[in-house]
Amino acid sequence: MFSEWSAGDWIILIIDILALYIIVRFLSWKVKHKLEEVEQRQKFETRQRKLNRTSAPVDTEEE
Repeated sequence: MFSEWSAGDWIILIIDILALYIIVRFLSWKVKHKLEEVEQRQKFETRQRKLNRTSAPVDTEEE
């Protein structure tokens, strides 16, 4: 099967493999950065909730 392939077929195969590699690397980079962004947002929200809880205690007697 491979012996019947011309040089053009081999070049196309190499280009396709290279394109797949680039796509996989790009997508993994995007996912990694998106996860870091979500983690930072989660840390910020947690810190904000903690600050709000400590700075403004709710008095149940006044309500």
